[in-house]
Parts: sequence; C-alpha cells; structure tokens
Amino acid sequence: MTFKTRQTINQILVYLGVFVVLVAVLGPYMWMVSGSFKDNLEVQASDVTKKGLEPSWIPRKIIFDNYRDVNKTVRILDYFKNSIIISVGTMFTSIVISILAGYGLSRFRFKGKNLFTVAVLSTQMFPGIAFLIPYFILFSFFNRNLGIPLKDTYLGMIITYTSFALPFCILMLRNFLDSVPFEIDEQAQIDGCTKTGALFRVIIPLSTPGIAAVGIYSFIMAWNEILFASVLTGRETKPVSMGLLEYITAQASRWAQMMAACIVVSIPVLILFTAMQKQIVEGLVSGATKG
Repeated sequence: MTFKTRQTINQILVYLGVFVVLVAVLGPYMWMVSGSFKDNLEVQASDVTKKGLEPSWIPRKIIFDNYRDVNKTVRILDYFKNSIIISVGTMFTSIVISILAGYGLSRFRFKGKNLFTVAVLSTQMFPGIAFLIPYFILFSFFNRNLGIPLKDTYLGMIITYTSFALPFCILMLRNFLDSVPFEIDEQAQIDGCTKTGALFRVIIPLSTPGIAAVGIYSFIMAWNEILFASVLTGRETKPVSMGLLEYITAQASRWAQMMAACIVVSIPVLILFTAMQKQIVEGLVSGATKG
C-alpha cells in the first residue's frame, strides 16, 4: 500500500468519524427543532410500523402554535427572566473574583499559596449533592439570626452558583495568566502603572480568551443547574430549569409543546456560545495546557 493510498484512507476515516460524531450529537437537537413545528398529534401518532405514519424530519404541516402557547400553562418566560438574572450575575461575579484570585496566584508569592491551590482543587472531589443540606441550613441561619434572606432570592442563588464555579474559574485563569510573560507587567510598571493598573490596563485585555471561557462556563453551569434550584428557590426566583420540569409535569402528553419550550430556553446559551466561540476555544486550550 502506497503512502498516498494510506493518506487517503486516513482522511476518509477521519471524515467518517466526524460525521458519526455530528449525527450522534446534533441528531437529537435537530429532531427537537423539527418536532417543535409539528402538530402534537403527528408527534404522538408516529409509528415506524405503519405506512403513512412514519416519523419524518420535515413536518407534514408546519405550525407555530407550540411557540405561541409556550407560556400559557407554565410561566416559562418568567422563569426565563429569573435564569437570565441568576446566570448573568453568576457569570460577572465569577469573572471578577477569579481574575483577582488567578492574578494573585500567578504573580505573587505568599505563604500558603500551594495549600490554597490544593484546597481549591480538593473542593472538586465532592459531589454537589453533599453541599445541599449545608447550604439550606446556612441560608436558614442567616435568615433567622442575621435577618439576611438568601433562600428564594437572586442573591442567594448567585452566591451558591458562584461558589461552585469559582474553583474551575480560578485555576483556569491562573494557568492562562501564567502564559502571559512577567515582562509585560514590569514594562507596564516602568511606564508608570501600579500593579493594579497593570492588571486592568494590560493583563486583562490580553486575557480576554480566558475570561470568555470562564464566563461562559459559569453562565452555562448556573443556567442548567436544577438540584439546588429545587430546594433554594421559590415561586419568585424559580429558574428555567425548574420551569421545564414543571412544564413536563403539566404537559405530560404534549411532546411538541415541550420541544418548543426547550428550544426557547436554549437560545441564550446558543447565542452566547456562538458569539464567543473563538475566545472560548482559545481560552480553554491555553488554560488547560499552560501551567
């Protein structure tokens, strides 16, 4: 077998692998999009064994009623607003704290630095459910003894989700900032910047990919979380993940409407990821390989 033949076979195998992955990943989503434009009867009556009722990618009759009625049975758009507030708040809080902590770990030497890094890493060893009861007790304590309501508030959920996002965000930004030469800090200070000024005027602009990566990570983590939301939120702050669960319970036999609701709540993440995908990929690669 010649080199050119082996190269051609390898290319075919690569393209075949990519195609299989795309089908496995995108297939369910494309079916959900297709189903959201179908009549509920068409979705329920689909039967691969009967002629004329075979499921198809293209709806027999395209309808938009599923999107029009998405907020009728369940206040999904109100939950959508709650999730936006909580997720954006988590994203900005995580970015601010992880930039400061990551910069400190990357640029300064202090006693207990390695211990702090290990402690941050060790928090990832425990399953999230192990913190559920402690958080509930802590929120109750703050409300009862200090008069600070955290349960069923945006602030409480932002604090909760930020605490889970920070370990990954801090260590990733630390690794990313390690790849920025120290000489840049020194040059900025020679030009008259303080260490803080160098951080905000020079280092942060150079760290945009890493910041974008931790931002989208914390946003998606807060957007998708449901376990803590089911215990720590109430009627006023229930996020869209809980709204979808409520929607599925209320619309147990209306698959088309459920698919439309899923499409609606996935739009912010799709827009955010599409707009920042270049920075996210660059930040993830740099943060994972530099250290």
